[in-house]
Amino acid sequence: MKRLLTCLLLAAALVTNACALEVPTDTTIQNLNGSQQLIKTYTLPPGTDPQQLIEEPFEQEGYRYTFAEIVKEENQVSDRKYHTETVTLETGTKDLGKILEQLATTLDYDDGTYSGVLTLDHTAIRTEASGYASKAKTVTATKTIGPLDRNDMSYIPATTVKDGVTLNLSNVDWQIIGTDLVGDALAPASYQAVATYSGKSYHKVATGYITSADYVGEVTRDDVESVTYKVTYLGTETSGINLLPDRSGVSVAGLPGKILPYALGILGAGIIATLGVLLFRSRRALRQLQEEPEDESEEEETK
Repeated sequence: MKRLLTCLLLAAALVTNACALEVPTDTTIQNLNGSQQLIKTYTLPPGTDPQQLIEEPFEQEGYRYTFAEIVKEENQVSDRKYHTETVTLETGTKDLGKILEQLATTLDYDDGTYSGVLTLDHTAIRTEASGYASKAKTVTATKTIGPLDRNDMSYIPATTVKDGVTLNLSNVDWQIIGTDLVGDALAPASYQAVATYSGKSYHKVATGYITSADYVGEVTRDDVESVTYKVTYLGTETSGINLLPDRSGVSVAGLPGKILPYALGILGAGIIATLGVLLFRSRRALRQLQEEPEDESEEEETK
C-alpha cells in the first residue's frame, strides 16, 4: 500500500508540473540580417517571475537555440466612473447653517484602486435625531369667575384643561366688584375670583443629531492589467540530427517545447488511471481471500 501511494503521488506531481509550465501566446521564428531568432511571447499577470520563462538550450528544425534576452512591457489599463461617498457626523443641532460649518466642501477619495476628488452635494444632506429624552414643562392658566354674590370657594372649579393638559387649582384672588349701602356703611355686594391653575406637560426632545452627507464626483483608475514578456533565443545551424535534453530532462529532436507539457500531462493522467484500476482489483482480491476461510469453516461444522 505504501508503494502504491508513492506511485500515485509521483504521478500527480508529474501532472502538476506539466500544467504549471507557462504556454506562450505567440511563437515567431525569423532571420533578421543573418541572425536566426526564435521569439516566444507570454502575457502574464503582474508579479510573475520572468526567470521561470527562460528555457535551457534546445534544438528545433535544424537550429540550436540559446537564450539571448527578455523584454518586459507593462499593459496599462485606465478607467473612470461616477462615485458617491457618504459621510456621517454627530451634531448638537439640526440647523443646516451650523451643520455646513462642520462639513468640508471637498473630499479626497482613494480606495486603493480608484482615486479622485469628490464634491459635497448640498441637496443630499440628511439630519435625524440620534436619541430622545422625556422633558417636563410647566403649563399655567388663569380664569376670571364672576360676578358672584359671595366669595365662596364652591364657585371655583378644582381643575381646568389647557392644550390637552389637565391643570389643578393653585391660587384664587377674590376681588370686590360691587357694593351696597347698608345703614351708614358700604358693604360688598358682588365678587369675582381670579383663579390660577398649573400642571406639568411631558414631551420628547432630541438628545443629539446624526447628519449624513454625500460627496459625489468622478474617480479614475490607472493600473497594470498584465505584463507581456518577449523571450528571444538565438539559433545556430546544426549539422545532422542531434538529440539534446530540454529543460524537463527528456531528449527530443525538433519537438517544440510547448508540446512536451501536454505529453507529460497525458502520461501522468494515464498512470493515475492505471494505478486506480490496480488498486480497485487488489482490494477486491483481498476481500475474496478473507471470505474463503469463512466458507470452509462453515462446511466443516455442517459435516
